[in-house]
Amino acid sequence: MLLLLVGGLVDIGRAIYITEALSTAAREGARHGAWFDASHLQSPYLYDAEIKSVVDQELATASLPASVLKNPGTTCPAVTDGNTYHNPPYANAAYPPTANITWLYICYSNTSGVDFGGPQTGQGNTDLNVIVLYTYAPLTPLLGGQFGTFHLANNQHMTVQGT
Repeated sequence: MLLLLVGGLVDIGRAIYITEALSTAAREGARHGAWFDASHLQSPYLYDAEIKSVVDQELATASLPASVLKNPGTTCPAVTDGNTYHNPPYANAAYPPTANITWLYICYSNTSGVDFGGPQTGQGNTDLNVIVLYTYAPLTPLLGGQFGTFHLANNQHMTVQGT
């Protein structure tokens, strides 16, 4: 009984740690992408590859695998409550089917299908939503057998400044 309790506490602590790592990755990716270079009137980092690079650097600091970018295609994951801002809760299909994998969605202006392949100009007041989804598998075999995997999600909205 004591081993089950200790194992459960370890899994809860690990899940909290991963949730914080996802939060940091989403925040840093959005912050980096939303930066506006006023002297050149452009957003030099407002595109998928640059944002993914920053998210992956943050995930690596927490010893998590690099993200799988879901853009182009499904740039904004489906939600289950109908909100138009693409905030959680997300549909089960939006999460990785395999445990310990990270999926990254970059949603521009809350519009699915909008995708930026390179640096942008003229994107002032664009809403940038960086969404990081993870399928968590408990380390404790009894918990994993009883409950299976858990879905962890974090997203960060930032508004791109400039013209």
